[in-house]
Amino acid sequence: MTSGRIEWNRQSWPATGMGAKEFGRTQGRRAAWLGDVAEVWRRWCAKEEPGLAVTTSGTTGPPKRVQHSRNATAFSVAQTAEALDLRQGCHAVLALPTTFVAGQAMLVRALVGQWRLTLVEPNTTPSWAGACDFTAMTPHQTRGWLEHGTGSATTLLLGGGPVSPALLRALLASPRVSFVWEGFGMSETLTHVALRRLDYVRDLAAPFVPLPDTCVTADAHGCARIDAPGREVHRLSTSDLVEMKDNGSFVWLGRRDDVVNSGGVLVHPTEVEQAFHNMCPDWVQDFVVYGRPDDTLGFEVVLRVQSDAPRGDLEGAFLAWRRQLKDLLGTAKTPRSVELGAVPRSDRGKVLRRALR
Repeated sequence: MTSGRIEWNRQSWPATGMGAKEFGRTQGRRAAWLGDVAEVWRRWCAKEEPGLAVTTSGTTGPPKRVQHSRNATAFSVAQTAEALDLRQGCHAVLALPTTFVAGQAMLVRALVGQWRLTLVEPNTTPSWAGACDFTAMTPHQTRGWLEHGTGSATTLLLGGGPVSPALLRALLASPRVSFVWEGFGMSETLTHVALRRLDYVRDLAAPFVPLPDTCVTADAHGCARIDAPGREVHRLSTSDLVEMKDNGSFVWLGRRDDVVNSGGVLVHPTEVEQAFHNMCPDWVQDFVVYGRPDDTLGFEVVLRVQSDAPRGDLEGAFLAWRRQLKDLLGTAKTPRSVELGAVPRSDRGKVLRRALR
């Protein structure tokens, strides 16, 4: 019986228990991320329980340890392979850290599916040589890869944060990617439980379609509740606000904890950010929308812009942005204030809005 292979630094190891042992012995101490790969690889080949164990990001609450059985993990990786038509012999690139759920799942997919898996250091500018069939990255990583990295991929799966119109335009115009997918999921659901394909920028408004064996409903607060029996996920409550469609698909609206109540109007920061992406000048390195306490409104909507060298009059630029955003969103959702400052992000690239409150 043939097995897949794991590649790193122009070397290759069989995707077996013996391969894991040799990789750990020769490479595991060279860097912490390589040691993490070796341990996940070893545990899976040794058939240890739990099949997958990670710590959540902590962006919406204190980080916590989440564990999944081998059966649930195997079910999850098989669903991804089927949904994206990833077959035995697939050449994939692992650019995500295996301390997180998506990185561990990618490694297990390669072990189970007998793939050829190329390892690259998990950072904000991943690079590899030549073409691969499949890779998964966060939007933050993908931007760095497009601008500063090398390599190409037939299929790219995005997850871990909202995809901006600007990023999707760049991906659709790039010859380095053929198909772009976005996943909806979390550590507790063992990666994505719903997918949508992004062929056009307008698809960012399209609903996510749950995978087979998955049911997503909305609770009394409008937040997603997830049932995925094959993954041993039952009535999982989330803080993700969704708009349900008649066919069981759903549109993601943002996090309930992030919603800004400004004078009685509920403002979703992600909606404002999506609109601002369409007018964002190239001197803006990063930005975020959040709610700041206000004596009159309760909270005012604020746009924070990160830039080392703003061009021209920032106040004049903000007035122009405000006029355009009013046309798109209305007065109540348009930021009342703009400020210069760093945008706090986690090591996964997720915006830490709580740090701005």
